[in-house]
Amino acid sequence: MTVHPKGKTNKARGEETREKLVDVGLQLFAMNGFNGVSMRNLASEAEVNLATVGYHFGGKQGLYEAVIREIIRFREEFMPGVSVVREQIKRVESGEISKEEMVTWFFRSQMEGILSDPITIWGIMLINREMAAPSEVYPLLDEEFFEPAIQAMNLLLKAAMPEGSSYTEIMTVGTALIGIVLKFVASKAFTDRVGWDEMTPERIEELIEILSRRVVAFVCC
Repeated sequence: MTVHPKGKTNKARGEETREKLVDVGLQLFAMNGFNGVSMRNLASEAEVNLATVGYHFGGKQGLYEAVIREIIRFREEFMPGVSVVREQIKRVESGEISKEEMVTWFFRSQMEGILSDPITIWGIMLINREMAAPSEVYPLLDEEFFEPAIQAMNLLLKAAMPEGSSYTEIMTVGTALIGIVLKFVASKAFTDRVGWDEMTPERIEELIEILSRRVVAFVCC
């Protein structure tokens, strides 16, 4: 096995380059869309030669799919999964926490994960593009990102909302909550209107606290 002067093997250097291309691809695709990004642009921004993109991913389409899979992999870091939601529901049923506390936990988990991590923000921006103009990889995103997230949210809302709420009502409320979260991703229009220079950690916490209270009232009180 060849070891380069800096102590990295060929395999390690290859993995590092692959990760860099995915990171660069995520940002470029989020900002410009699939058709707005060229292979040359990708290579230039990642500071690699043009053939490297093809070597690792087979081309732009392969890199785009790798980017989408990376977004899917991060899903449960900011969107609680079904198993975690079931645990919270059991805590409500045992009297350990209230429905209001469960809803606050769920909404806060999403808002903190999305607004506090720049990488996640790029992912949400790209997801918005896919929702507006689905590409060839949309079915993958729908099956492995949207469907698990919707299942978890519906499970939580069914437990939190008044007994007898219809599936249509649950889906309507869930869709509205998703819209609230997405509305504040890279929202320069909002920060300008409230006089904030940027979304600092303190501003994010203030925003989440306000929205959490209102979401609880919207969902279950």
